[in-house]
Amino acid sequence: MSELLMRLGWTSVQSALLVALVWGVCRLLPRLPSATRCRLWWLVAAQAVLGLFWSSPLELAVLPAPVALTAPTAPVTALPAFDAAVQAAPVIHAASAAETATMAVSWPSLLLALWAAGVLLMLVHSLRGYRASRALVRGATECTDAGLQQALQLAAEAHGLRRAPRLKLSAQIRSPQLIGPWRPVLLLPARELPAMSADDLDMALTHELIHLQRRDLWWGLLPALSQHLFFFHPLVHLAAREYALAREEACDGAVVAGHGHCRHGYGRLLVQLGVAPRPAVGVASASPNLRSLKRRLLTLQQTRSFPRVASLAITALFVVVGVAPLRLVAAPPPAPPAPTAPNVPTPPTPLPARAPRPAPAPVPAPEPMPAPEPMPAPEPPAAPAAPVAPRAPEPPKDLDDGMSFVTHGKLNIRQQPAQAFVLMGQDDNFVDASVADLKQARRDAGGDEPALWVRRGQARYLIRDPAVLSQLSRSQSDVAALGNAQAELGNRQAAIGQQLAKVSMQVTADALAAVDVAAVVNHATRQVGLDAAAEANQAARQSRAAAAGASQAAREARTAAAKAVDARQITLVAREQAELGREQARLAQQQSLASARAVREVRTAIDQALASGKAQRLRD
Repeated sequence: MSELLMRLGWTSVQSALLVALVWGVCRLLPRLPSATRCRLWWLVAAQAVLGLFWSSPLELAVLPAPVALTAPTAPVTALPAFDAAVQAAPVIHAASAAETATMAVSWPSLLLALWAAGVLLMLVHSLRGYRASRALVRGATECTDAGLQQALQLAAEAHGLRRAPRLKLSAQIRSPQLIGPWRPVLLLPARELPAMSADDLDMALTHELIHLQRRDLWWGLLPALSQHLFFFHPLVHLAAREYALAREEACDGAVVAGHGHCRHGYGRLLVQLGVAPRPAVGVASASPNLRSLKRRLLTLQQTRSFPRVASLAITALFVVVGVAPLRLVAAPPPAPPAPTAPNVPTPPTPLPARAPRPAPAPVPAPEPMPAPEPMPAPEPPAAPAAPVAPRAPEPPKDLDDGMSFVTHGKLNIRQQPAQAFVLMGQDDNFVDASVADLKQARRDAGGDEPALWVRRGQARYLIRDPAVLSQLSRSQSDVAALGNAQAELGNRQAAIGQQLAKVSMQVTADALAAVDVAAVVNHATRQVGLDAAAEANQAARQSRAAAAGASQAAREARTAAAKAVDARQITLVAREQAELGREQARLAQQQSLASARAVREVRTAIDQALASGKAQRLRD
């Protein structure tokens, strides 16, 4: 009992120091990646749990050693009164020892009972949240959209997941949620789903699949356990909240990684999802509060990278130094000084006799006894091995199994058409098929030579006739040229959109800050009650500050002029983006006409090849 209370005390102190260190590192290194901050806050929870269950903590002898007091011994003459006091002393000592033992038993028992009651209350609260989450899953309806199911399966395969989570629709939620971790279920809001665009839905699904890929539902169990065991420690709760926030920021960064043009769209999606409570045994795309939403939006603006070696070094340093449980003990007391031998007076030398006498035979001196061998010092206990850092998730596998190609035409993601074809060239493809057909065509072709893959129902054909392929190469080249020109315009629009995205993200962050400031001002206004005299004094101070307000107004005028210049620049950039949009729309119309003409030519060539026997029937 006393050992458990001692572990709780020492672990609480070490957790407070580790939280202060992690917080300081995050403040000193604002460009530290969100994934690294997530690992550091997770290590705080690991240290708290290990410190409570590790049987032999590492002892650091840094406390001052106790001072040994020695007093000279002197003979004491026994007195009758002193003898009577000594005879009565055992009875008094026994009574005080019994009282001390009663106090020692009561206080640890009371503290341990309070701690157990707190842990039990936290456990009951978590069980209620778990039952509410399971009831939410049971009340949801199965998703019957085959296209959405197929898109989710393809996205799961692209992220390296063996199987996709179950997909359900719920009218009780406002943002996508992932409930798990044993049998993960992906819940989509039934009311907001029709209003979400395809890109927004794709980014939301990608966010939740990244949680599954990183195994966040399993890693999050340890911070939850630390919150239960240290319910009385506010810094442990702070570490758990910071871990959850850094985990969401890491997933946000993974969604927009390598796609800088979608940062604005993803930030707009986060604002659209708004604020919603987080499930007890899962994660949600929405933010739990306004502060979390503001931090996620500001994190999206960070585009500069941080050295990976430095991130790994910081994580390893915290694993070695902060996770292992430590205990401060007193240093060993200094060795007492060796006693000095007393000075013995030398006897006087006898005078020689007149008549010499024979000297007696010398008596041999006794041999000195051998000194006892010193006992070997006990070996210090071996330091426990530091816990292994969490294994990084494996990178996602490519959808095309390592092959790189450019695809033009119509690529169906949600459904599989009854008839499909894939015209494979050396540099690009022209298709009217689904993603599964495209992969199957690549497997059936087996090489980089030009070919025309055809599917009619369940039957598959492969056409390699040079005359047919050369007839279709001109239409394919026209479509590819228009597609490349449109892609170049898209890249230019993406660069301009990224500039506008930074400005809009800053405006959104300023608006959120203004909301916070307005709330604080309203709260302060309600709390302040000034009497008539105080109002008069305030009016006097305002009149004295009128002169200073004039200079402030001048500075604000200069600031407004600078903002007008910025607004003019933004207008010019937006006008250029609008012109690029019109040019891209014109190219898109030309590409649509060219694609329709090419599809007719390809289908005519397919019918002729099937009729003339130039198409090779493929067998499974």
